[in-house]
Amino acid sequence: MTPDRGATPTPLLQVNDLVKHFPVRGRGPAQMLRAVDGVSFTVNAGETVGVVGESGCGKSTVARLVVGLTKPTSGSVLVEGGDIWARGKEGAERRRRMQMVFQNPTGSMNPRRTVGDAVAEPLQVLRAPGIRAKVEETLSLVGLKPEMADRMPHEMSGGQQQRAAIARAMISNPALVVHDESVASLDISLQAQILNLLVDLQDRLGTAYLFISHDLAAVQAISHRVVVMYLGEVVESATAVEFAARPLHPYSVALRRAALLPDPEIEQSRVEVGLTGDVPSPLNPPSGCRFRTRCPYAEQKCADEKPALRPAQDGHYVACHFAGIATATTALEGAS
Repeated sequence: MTPDRGATPTPLLQVNDLVKHFPVRGRGPAQMLRAVDGVSFTVNAGETVGVVGESGCGKSTVARLVVGLTKPTSGSVLVEGGDIWARGKEGAERRRRMQMVFQNPTGSMNPRRTVGDAVAEPLQVLRAPGIRAKVEETLSLVGLKPEMADRMPHEMSGGQQQRAAIARAMISNPALVVHDESVASLDISLQAQILNLLVDLQDRLGTAYLFISHDLAAVQAISHRVVVMYLGEVVESATAVEFAARPLHPYSVALRRAALLPDPEIEQSRVEVGLTGDVPSPLNPPSGCRFRTRCPYAEQKCADEKPALRPAQDGHYVACHFAGIATATTALEGAS
């Protein structure tokens, strides 16, 4: 049958209005910590989507929800159109199509088992044949010598440990790998090596990535599309090229201003970031726009009316009543 060329292909991963609230009990009445509050995005096959935001914005909770380590309060996570929490083998198989790489490779591996045992875990669960050969092949794929399979985790450097963690995630040929701050614990030179490795693996194997980080430079270096989160919500989404050229949300502009660039002239003429105060508590987020308490452009409308995530142009979405004002102000300040 000839496929309908006008039909939109089903995304590999589809996150729909995802919500995760945690009850917090203290001396008073129980409160709800709104870690993730209505997050939606997609990841296509072979694509990298970067999720960026400050600590506490809900990025890591999204990562755990996507791979099925945590059940959502509401909303859904679909893999090729099917819910990962469907009953029986279907849901389990969809969850197995996703793997995760954590920030701390040392903490994610059993210190009493060899690196080879750690890498082989996904295949041992599936009872696949030829495990040792597959482990050595996958270690070579990530730039490690096959004989490192017999080492203990503490006998490897931090960069080698992270490569082993990536090997463990890749050994079962997943469709999607979620990277939760997977380069945050490495120095700059090792970060660049790991990012290059991830790009190379994607080119060779076609694996999709959900790359979660507070480091905007790392996100932009590896991603096809960028999603910006603030206090449990998505405030902007765009292609990496469009986002780098023209971020529209004031928070996104602040993140871009704060990112260091390898150009002394740009750094010397950099406009100061116009943010004040700390991120509000997810136990009691502000009314209307959650960013308004730190936004230099906020008006009464921002407190009264919650901005919807709406299209600003093709493929570019932003949740702001005054989208683009920060970008325009920056341009005027730079020209003066």
